Order: sequence, then structure tokens, then C-alpha cells
Amino acid sequence: MIDVVEAIYQGGVFKPDRQPALNDQTRVRLVVEAVSGAPDSAMQQSWTTLEHLWKNSTFDSEGDRLTRDELHERS
Repeated sequence: MIDVVEAIYQGGVFKPDRQPALNDQTRVRLVVEAVSGAPDSAMQQSWTTLEHLWKNSTFDSEGDRLTRDELHERS
């Protein structure tokens, strides 16, 4: 089972933001990754950048524009 739980490290102890789905005394392996900034704002910035690239792309293969039916045509 993998459960990603964000936590704060304080005074030598990891304090989870929410209760993990574990029984007491369950042995676990922690992989620690520092979280910088708000994840939601980073995701929003990534989407904004991607949308900008889509709108401003000058790439044109000059190939045929296939319809949905043509794309899913089966032999």
C-alpha cells in the first residue's frame, strides 16, 4: 500500500497533515521530499504555461486533418 501524506518536521518528529490509514505499531518506510511553495500554485503555473504554448504554437505539419472516424478506423 502506498499513501502519500504531507507532514511537517519539527523537533525531530514528522507530524502528518492528516491521519494515515495505518494501524498503530505498523512499520513503514519514509521517503522524504521537501515541499517548496504551494503545490496548487505550481500546477496552475504549469497549466498556464502549457496553454500559452498551445495558443502561440506555429507548428503546422501541413498534413491532412483527419476526422474522429478516420482516426478510429479499423481494418
